[in-house]
Amino acid sequence: MKAYPQIDALLDQTENAQRCAHSSDPLIQKGLYRRYRAGDLARPYPGLFARAEYWNQLNEPEQSLHAARTLSRLHPNWVFAGITAAAAHGFDHPRFLHRQGLTITLPNHGSYRPHDKLNIIYSPYPRENAVLANGIHVTNPPRTLLDCGRTLEFIYSLPIFDDAAADGIEEKQILQECARTTLDCSRIFKLLRYTDAGSENGGESFARAVMIENGFAVPQLQVSFADSLTGKQFRVDFLWRTTDGRIIVGELDGTAKYVDPKMTDRRSIQETVQAEREREQALFRAGVTEIVRLTFDDAVQQKPLIAKLRCAGVPCVS
Repeated sequence: MKAYPQIDALLDQTENAQRCAHSSDPLIQKGLYRRYRAGDLARPYPGLFARAEYWNQLNEPEQSLHAARTLSRLHPNWVFAGITAAAAHGFDHPRFLHRQGLTITLPNHGSYRPHDKLNIIYSPYPRENAVLANGIHVTNPPRTLLDCGRTLEFIYSLPIFDDAAADGIEEKQILQECARTTLDCSRIFKLLRYTDAGSENGGESFARAVMIENGFAVPQLQVSFADSLTGKQFRVDFLWRTTDGRIIVGELDGTAKYVDPKMTDRRSIQETVQAEREREQALFRAGVTEIVRLTFDDAVQQKPLIAKLRCAGVPCVS
């Protein structure tokens, strides 16, 4: 295969700019395609290329943003929306949602026919209202939330709304965006009802959304307890208080809690487990009657989470 120094220079340049490679030079573009056919390059979208090794080390939101930055240069009038805009704004969300492709907004169907990796929200959104985020022209935060809330399931949207609230996006801004459109905002009203800026991360938001969807009472978040023996403060992920006076705590665990040095303070697994036991004992001394340990996989599969909460007697709403 012929070596084209221009291709390597282009790939270096676009990697540094966190974009994909594309060239208006037919020879360069053909050379990129040949290297893609040989397995050296990835082709995330027609006409867009990246070194396979470099591309595969990116997570899904990063891949989407690389492609969007490139397409934004090729199509200056496009405004990216939905989950692509959520990634550009930095809102927490499930990464797998990017497997559906990039999302843009257009005023009407017209004659444009998208390929299968480009989703279109057909709704008027003036180009002048777009904002620049992460190098891409995207819908503003309220409109991004509106589009995500309307097109995604509640359990996937709530983490985005929680994180946006923590970033200072107010409910009134989202309601004003609803009022400016002719779109059905009934799903948005439900999301706003349950949005909580106190959620510590997307995993907790997702688990809480699963709880809500399955009829459990909405938990309090990040409640602190003082150990009656030591006076040390402990925060819990989820808390329910029952009518008969019980206090039920839900803790969302992850493997990183036991193996990530940043989360374990470089303690051994045994030391970390012992610290968790001491923490549980402190919570019981503080008046907690039941501790339910949950994992993110429990929430994804739903049935294990439901079974654990029911077994612990977590109240349901009528």
